[in-house]
Amino acid sequence: MAESIAAIAAEHLRIWNSQPGPERTSAVAGTYASDAVVAESEATYRGRSGVEQAIDGLHAALPGMQLKLTGPIQTAQELTTYTWTLGPKGQPAVVTGRDALTIKDGAITAVYVFIDAPSEPAVN
Repeated sequence: MAESIAAIAAEHLRIWNSQPGPERTSAVAGTYASDAVVAESEATYRGRSGVEQAIDGLHAALPGMQLKLTGPIQTAQELTTYTWTLGPKGQPAVVTGRDALTIKDGAITAVYVFIDAPSEPAVN
């Protein structure tokens, strides 16, 4: 089961790094439940079209950025979590965070996105 969870998480990240078009739409349909939810701090998106809307929003806000898995995938029952970085390909990350996915019957039913707060400079 862990391998299939890892494969689902890898496909999720691949989809979020992909450009809009029929291939991405097909991948979303094969990876996310029809009533999937993407919950971010500022917005909630519903359904597969909502998943694509969330991805498009990320690409519009941060063009050319790529998500990369940075930590182990941890699973408890239907909840899966891991850390990620977001940055220009081949360069240091500009954003870090964690996703928490709920996966049921091999499909992602919810994505909760947590973005790390920027580090505060040390005070002397």
